Amino acid sequence: MTALVGFIATMLCLTSMFCIVKLIARYRSGETLIPQVPGSPVPWDGMVVVSLFVLFLVCQGVCVAAAQQMLLVGDQASQVVANSSSTTAGTVIGSEGSDKLGYLLIANAVAMLVFTCVAALILRVRGASWEDLGFRDPKPREGLRLACVTWVIIVPPLLALAAFLDQFVEPYSHPIIDFLQADKSAWSIGLVIGAAVVAAPIAEEFFFRRILQGWLEIKYGDWAVVVSALCFGLAHLGDGLGWIPLIGFGLAAGYLARRRGALLPSIVLHALFNGLSVMLLVVSELA
Repeated sequence: MTALVGFIATMLCLTSMFCIVKLIARYRSGETLIPQVPGSPVPWDGMVVVSLFVLFLVCQGVCVAAAQQMLLVGDQASQVVANSSSTTAGTVIGSEGSDKLGYLLIANAVAMLVFTCVAALILRVRGASWEDLGFRDPKPREGLRLACVTWVIIVPPLLALAAFLDQFVEPYSHPIIDFLQADKSAWSIGLVIGAAVVAAPIAEEFFFRRILQGWLEIKYGDWAVVVSALCFGLAHLGDGLGWIPLIGFGLAAGYLARRRGALLPSIVLHALFNGLSVMLLVVSELA
């Protein structure tokens, strides 16, 4: 198993270096890296962006509060069970931590999906088209291909940077890591995949790469990619120094969204990136 993982990692690194060399050659020859898909400026302004950010905080607060209420009811039921049987008390106490983390993980995933739906509805009511929202790609197969190629290019250097930075920080707590350490069941792994590989890419790409970056592009053009990438990285400040390589990821995802005028490539790229992170985490926890 270790030899197989090593072989795959080696091939991925070699492929990444080959693609990077080709990109540099194309850039130096004056060729376009990714053709620009024509599109219209988004029809919302900075006030709408701020309002939708507040909406996300409200969605998160409501969903977390609902999860905490469910936890309170569950704790009361668990206490009754624990008091009635000393044999099951240890099991109840042992599962309490993972239950709390699981509820909060579900709450955050639901909050992200609810925010995406409500924000899209608000923008549609205000006159935005599906193209404005980035949900319609004229060439989805081309978008998927670009997402996969970009993933191959950025994964080795970003993971290497993350591993290097981890040497300079103390071990930190992350809800997903703590959850899998407490519960390694198939249900828990599926929950993590749903939150990190499905909900997070859709919601985060919609906000950072379309709502925020789409508005910034009107004022700053290509520099909007840099600003949205910085905001994306800073939004993950609680993850040790992991926010630094995430800025690099944000640049790649933002460039895709900028050139394609659609969210499909950046959402798929985000899902692949998070999927690899979850896979590495699961393998390390089950080893």
